Amino acid sequence: MRVYYFFKNLFLNYIIKTRQQLLRFNLTMLVLKKVKIRLKEINSKKLSKTQLKEIRLFYRKRGYKHVKTHWHRFYTAANNQFSEKYIPEDIFHVVVSNALNEMKQWPALLDKNLSERLFNGFKQPVSVVKNVNGFYYVNGRPASMAEAIESCCNYEDRLVIKPTIESGGGREVIGFSIVDRITNHKSLTVEELLNYYKKDFIIQGVVNQHSALKKLNSSSLNTLRIMTYLKEDDVHVLSSILRIGSVGMFTDNSASGGMVCGIKEDGKLREFGYLASGDNKTKTDTNIVLKDYEVPSYNKALGMVKGMHSKVPYFRIISWDIAIDQDEAPVFIEYNTYRQSIGIHQFCNGPLFGDFTDELLEIGRQYKSLA
Repeated sequence: MRVYYFFKNLFLNYIIKTRQQLLRFNLTMLVLKKVKIRLKEINSKKLSKTQLKEIRLFYRKRGYKHVKTHWHRFYTAANNQFSEKYIPEDIFHVVVSNALNEMKQWPALLDKNLSERLFNGFKQPVSVVKNVNGFYYVNGRPASMAEAIESCCNYEDRLVIKPTIESGGGREVIGFSIVDRITNHKSLTVEELLNYYKKDFIIQGVVNQHSALKKLNSSSLNTLRIMTYLKEDDVHVLSSILRIGSVGMFTDNSASGGMVCGIKEDGKLREFGYLASGDNKTKTDTNIVLKDYEVPSYNKALGMVKGMHSKVPYFRIISWDIAIDQDEAPVFIEYNTYRQSIGIHQFCNGPLFGDFTDELLEIGRQYKSLA
C-alpha cells in the first residue's frame, strides 16, 4: 500500500509540474507573439551586431544559451536605452519565476476573497459582498442573495465588482452606483448584475483616492505597481511604477489604454510614461507633466508591501497594486504572482533585477539544470 501511495504522489507531482510548465510556456509564447507583432508595426531599428553579441555573451556566461533578443529590441526601441541586462520574458516566466514562486499555491492564495484574512491589519477597500464558489457572505457571515442585494443597496457610495480568481488586466472590473435597486451599468438591477458574475467575485467600496493621483485621471483609481523580492534578510523593492488610466476609463491598466510611468527612489515620477505599445508620453491625458510629479505616501506604500510580503513566503517575487487614499494612507488592492507583467517595469526603469541580476539568474540557472 505504501508503494502505491508513493507512486501515486510521484505521478501527481509530475502532472502538477508539467501543468505549471505548460502554463508558463503558453504565457510566454503569447507575450512573445505580441512583441513580434509590435516590432513589425513600429518598424523598430534592429539591434546592432555588437549589441547582440553583448546580450548573448552576458547570458552565456550565466548559463543561458539561445537567448531570445526580441524583448531587448522592444525595450531599447521604447526608451532608447540599450542594456544587455534586460530580462527576457521567457527567462522570467519559465525559469526564474518557477524557481522562486510555488505554483502549487496558485491560484488558491490569490483568491481576492482571502485577502482580508491573509493581510489582516493592512488597509484594504471596504468589502460589501463576497461570493465564494457560489456562496454569499456579508460582514464575514453566510448570507442569502437577498441579503447580498440589500447590503449593496444600503451602501452609500460607489461600488466596484470584480472576479476574485484570474482577473488580470482589469477584465470584468466594473465600477457602478445604485439608485432604486438599479445600477448605472447597462441599467442592470443589482440581482441581474450578481447573476451575470455567477460566482467567485467580490463587491467593494470604491477607494477615494488622494487628490494628487486623481488629478492624473479622475475616472480611474491610479495605483502603484511595486515588485518586491523576498530574501532571508529582508524584502527588497525591484521596481516601482505608477499606473494611470485614460480619460473615461474605470481601470488603470495599460491594456485598457492607460499608461505607466516609473517612480524614482525619491518618490517622484520619471520624465516619460509608456503605453502598452511602447509609445512614450511626457504628459497625462489631463495635461499633467510627468517629470518630477510627486507620488503621495510613496515610502508608506513601500513599507506596506514589505510588511505584507512576509505573510506569503510561498512567493518570493510579487507584484503589488497599491492605492493611496484621501487620508494619505496606502490601500492594498491586489497582488500578482503568475501573470506578472515585467515589460512595463523595464520600459520605465530599465533592467528589472538591478543589483540582484546575477543572483536571480543563478537561482534560475540552478532550477533549470534540475528541471
